Amino acid sequence: MQNTFEQLKNEFDLKDADFYFLDLIPLIEMLWADGMNQEGELKLLYKFVIEHIANIDQLSESAIISVADANDFLDRFAHRKPDPRLIRELKALFLSKNSSNRQTILKYCMDIAAACTTHYPFGLQERVMQEEKKLLAKLFEEFGVSPDQEIVLP
Repeated sequence: MQNTFEQLKNEFDLKDADFYFLDLIPLIEMLWADGMNQEGELKLLYKFVIEHIANIDQLSESAIISVADANDFLDRFAHRKPDPRLIRELKALFLSKNSSNRQTILKYCMDIAAACTTHYPFGLQERVMQEEKKLLAKLFEEFGVSPDQEIVLP
C-alpha cells in the first residue's frame, strides 16, 4: 500500500500527510458526486476532519498531522475538484486498508448526500440527487454493507 501511495504522491504531487486523510476520500467523492461542493456538505466534511485528526492524535498519543496539513488537503480536494483518476486510486488504497471507522464514514456520506439540494421545494424522493444515490449504493457495496443492514455507530 505504501508503494502505491508513493507512486501517486510522485505523479499527483501529494504530500506525506495526505496518507492520513485516506479515510476522507469517500466523503470527498460524495461531496463532488453532483459536480459541486456546497456549504452544508463542506461543514460536514470539516466536522469529520476535526474528529479524524483528534482520533489519530489520540491513537498515536501525539500530534501526527496538523491543522495546516488538513487545510492544505481540503484546499486541494474539497475546494477544487480533484482528478477523478486520483480519487479512484486513493479510494482503492482506502478500501485496501483496515479502517475501523467505515460505519462512521458511511454515516457522514449519507449526511453529505442529504445536506443540500439545488432547488426548493423538492419532491419526496429528490432530497438526495440521483448521482449521490448511485454513489451511496456503490459505497455500501464496496464497504460490504447491505442497504438493509442497520448502521451501528460506536
